[in-house]
Amino acid sequence: MLAAIFCGLLSFVLPKNNEKYLSEYFWSRKTLSKQKYNMIIMGDSRVYRGVSPQIMQKQLPQLKILNFGYSNGGLNPAMFEAAEQKLVANSSTKIIVLGITANSVSGYTEKNTQYLQELMRPREEVIERLYFSPVKYWFSPVSPQQLKLWLFEPPPVAYYKNEYHLNGYVRSEKFPADTMEAIPSYVKDFTNYKVDGSKLETLYKQVGEWNNNGITVVGFRPPVSFSMRMLEDTMGLYNEAEIEARMTKAGAHWLKLDHSQYKTYDGSHLDEYSAVQLSDTLAKFIKSIHW
Repeated sequence: MLAAIFCGLLSFVLPKNNEKYLSEYFWSRKTLSKQKYNMIIMGDSRVYRGVSPQIMQKQLPQLKILNFGYSNGGLNPAMFEAAEQKLVANSSTKIIVLGITANSVSGYTEKNTQYLQELMRPREEVIERLYFSPVKYWFSPVSPQQLKLWLFEPPPVAYYKNEYHLNGYVRSEKFPADTMEAIPSYVKDFTNYKVDGSKLETLYKQVGEWNNNGITVVGFRPPVSFSMRMLEDTMGLYNEAEIEARMTKAGAHWLKLDHSQYKTYDGSHLDEYSAVQLSDTLAKFIKSIHW
C-alpha cells in the first residue's frame, strides 16, 4: 500500500513522455472516433498546428468543430470521403474548410501516409492507445539517466513544445524560432513534386459536389514566411490567384489572408499567437457567410 501511494505521488512530480503517450492517444482518437461534427477542417501540418477549433467556437458557439489535419495530409478523394463521414448527417449547417498548401495537392501527399497508418493500426494497439495511454502518460517510465538530467542539468536552450487538444489541434512552439529552418526540406520536396493540375481538378470537382449537396466549402492558403511563399510559388508551382478563382467558380468561399500579419517559428508553421489570430479570422469569415 505504501509503495502504491509513493508511486502515485511520484507520478505528479516526475517528467512525463508527452510525445509518446499523449500523441498516440491524440492521433488514434482523431482518426477513429465516431463523433460527428458540423465543421471539418482539412489539410496538412500547417492546418492541424495552425487552426484551433476552441478559438473558432468563441465566434461560432453553435457549431461542433474538428481539426482533421494530418502530417503531410493530402487533399484527395480518400481524405474527402473520410471528412464527409465525420459530418453530422441531419444538420442544416455542414461546413468543410480546406487549408490548401502546395504539398497538399501534389504527389508528395497522395498516399495519406499518416492517416492510413492510424486507420489500419492493429485493433489491440488501438485499444491500448485509446484506453491506456492516459494512464501510461501519468506513470511514464523514467530511467536513472533521464532522472539525472532532469534533476541536475539546466533546461535545454533549444526545444520544441507540443500541446495536444482533443479537437484535433496541436498547439506548438519552437524555441528559438528560425524562420528559415523548413526551407531546405521543402526545396528537396519541390525538386521531386510540384502542384499537380489533375489533383487540383479533382479538388474543384469535389468542391462543386459538396456545394450542390448543401455543404458550405471554405478555402484558404495557410500563412507562411515570405521566403517559403516565394519558394512554393516558384519551385512548387503554386498559383494562388488561379486556385482562388477556380475554387470560387466551383462554389467555395475563399479567405484571402495577408501573410505579413502572421509569424511562424520555422517558416512553415504558425507560432501560438498567430494560430489564435488565424483561427479567429477564419471563424469571423465563416460567421459572415452563414450569419
